[in-house]
Amino acid sequence: MKNIYNKVKHIALSVFLIVAASSCDNEIEDIGGAQQNYNTAYGLIQANSNLATFTKAIKLAGLESTLNTPDNYTYFVPNDATFDAYLVANGYVNDLGYPDITLVPIEDLKQLVLSHVIKGVKKRVGKLEGVEADYLETGDYATMANAVNPDLYLLGINVTNGVLKVNGSDKEAPGLDYYGTNGFVNVLSNVIELTPPAPVISGLSQVLASAGDVITITGQNFVKVKSVKFGSTQAAFTAVSKTEIKATVPADFDSYALIVVETDFGVSAPSSIGLKYLLYADDTSKISYQWDWGGSFDMMNAENVSRGTHSIKKVTGAWSGFYIGFKETLNTADYQFLKISVYATESTKILVSIHSKGNEDDSFGTTVQLIAGQWNNISIPMSDLKLNQVGATFNNIFIKEYSGVSLTPGNTIYYDDIGFL
Repeated sequence: MKNIYNKVKHIALSVFLIVAASSCDNEIEDIGGAQQNYNTAYGLIQANSNLATFTKAIKLAGLESTLNTPDNYTYFVPNDATFDAYLVANGYVNDLGYPDITLVPIEDLKQLVLSHVIKGVKKRVGKLEGVEADYLETGDYATMANAVNPDLYLLGINVTNGVLKVNGSDKEAPGLDYYGTNGFVNVLSNVIELTPPAPVISGLSQVLASAGDVITITGQNFVKVKSVKFGSTQAAFTAVSKTEIKATVPADFDSYALIVVETDFGVSAPSSIGLKYLLYADDTSKISYQWDWGGSFDMMNAENVSRGTHSIKKVTGAWSGFYIGFKETLNTADYQFLKISVYATESTKILVSIHSKGNEDDSFGTTVQLIAGQWNNISIPMSDLKLNQVGATFNNIFIKEYSGVSLTPGNTIYYDDIGFL
């Protein structure tokens, strides 16, 4: 039955095209092979048996009087097979499993139909040398849906070598651009949806933060933002644009949180800020002991900090360093990175290790080059710290100067925000 139905549809469409073509005025050039008809663009859609689902959508949405006017229009209409596949994919099927457009909520159907219509212009795709016309060019266009809801995305059009693709689809428009007295009807192989997808966080203005800091969240689809949460705590925020949010770090923020942005259209994947385990920031409460060699050492320095009020100051020479023990024992499997902020007054290199005998064997560590005169925000993958030799747990960190050259007397290295993520 389905094959017979498809054949009948194909024959009916062929008859329609033949009749439409034969009814054209012979004095009017058939530009680019498209079918010309002295009906309106709306009338062409109604008459085309391959666009029956879209025609039904117009009627169900109550848009007949809105679209059946003498104004100019450019339509982008999915053929029946495409529209039916869209309905099935979105769960609009009857008890027998067949696509049923009557199940689409009316307001959603209105938006869907109007997303396929540009009003006020009549643009065609196929170009013919020497023929002047209002051609459709690659770019973003406002549809009738955008006029109703400005939060929707614009319609993306791509026209390359006379081939039309819309809304980011890689599918070429399969139909001719039928044209009537007031516009064109471009037949598509995809359904246009301009509703913004769920938000996406792509970056944060800072890796570490303190309560009260205002951070910038960058990403996409920040449309109708409902909330920004640090863990379970809602933060004060301002949606600057569709790609930027300013958020204030909540008062109960400790050292680490997962940030999530929620809009009317979905929820972002979480993005982390801070450190899961912050060993040193402005105090030594998590440090059980420390020892150092080769120069002075101050764990509560206030003259140069990356964040907060204190840092570790090490006046250093070649090979000098320090060793810090933790009050807690950490599991290596719980962390992916060692993070540390380091400021050196001259260019040098340091060796970092979390092995219990890192001070005895340099092969247990990894080296990091420092740029002088700025805070170096360093992320060392835990895999670089010889975890196969460290074992399942650790409770110390060992850092020493590792340039192997003579340093200027008084050369200083500052360390801040030491922790694990």
